[in-house]
Amino acid sequence: MVNLLEELQDRLSLAYLFIAHDLSVIRHISDQVAVMYLGRMMEFGTRDDLFARPSHPYTQALMSAVPVPDPVRERQRRRLLLTGEMPSPSNPPSGCRFRTRCPKFANDLSEGQQRRCIDERPELVDHGTGHPAACHYAEAVAVL
Repeated sequence: MVNLLEELQDRLSLAYLFIAHDLSVIRHISDQVAVMYLGRMMEFGTRDDLFARPSHPYTQALMSAVPVPDPVRERQRRRLLLTGEMPSPSNPPSGCRFRTRCPKFANDLSEGQQRRCIDERPELVDHGTGHPAACHYAEAVAVL
């Protein structure tokens, strides 16, 4: 089915809005990718850039869960596991919606930086990574 969609896209110059949870399919069919969490866009970029250098902690965790077909590389790579329960979409946290599950918030940020995540909703901004991410402290990390 995915190959048929791709063939029609090429032959008829079609554009699709393709929504999926399977990142392997997203990688195969998409030119541009938007990652969403609790109804907000967390990161946006070209497929190649986003998969090579995700900068939002949520995108990094998602990308680290995509299996790599090379068993040696698969065993050597670092998985980013999210802890905590997902907040209610009808009552999201203040500030950054992802902060309650963010490994960076829990492990790497000072009290002042954490306060910013609690009080201020991050906007989609390019933090020097080549594509925008909605994180006050975004930084590109190679996860694949």
